[in-house]
Amino acid sequence: MLLPEESSAPTAVIVGEGASALTLDRPYSAATVDTAGKIDRKSPTAAEANQTFAAALAAQPPKPISFTLYFETNSTQITPASRPQLEALMAEAARRQAVEVQVTGHTDRVGSDTDNDRLSQQRAESVRTMLVQTGIKATFIRAVGRGEREPLVPTADEQPEARNRRVEVILR
Repeated sequence: MLLPEESSAPTAVIVGEGASALTLDRPYSAATVDTAGKIDRKSPTAAEANQTFAAALAAQPPKPISFTLYFETNSTQITPASRPQLEALMAEAARRQAVEVQVTGHTDRVGSDTDNDRLSQQRAESVRTMLVQTGIKATFIRAVGRGEREPLVPTADEQPEARNRRVEVILR
């Protein structure tokens, strides 16, 4: 069965192979395959699909969620405006039973590449440390620094931009 995408983006899956293949390209379209390999198209309603797969749908992990924290210039200090995001991040991390976390630090384009690589890693590590303090195992958290290579707002070299001084966190 092909379930709808949250983004409403079109998707498809092929069931079978060769001349007997069937393409499912509508939400809630389904196929059954008998012991002889015969494929039949089915069109259950959303309610029927939810009932049939209720246990599997309930067992899905929470959907990934992302947070962006902004930092003071040349610092690992989170801006006061990012404090509510930090609190929301910590609360969500504490709520999830099993969590995988990607923490990516960034800088603006002021300073050398080497200094910005170091600072972005330090920012990511500072957020990682806070997450570990909430009880998440350190082995579940990947922290990387990207320096000035992936600006949110493109700027000229040596141009300060507060929105580029950030850490992006994805909880899975």
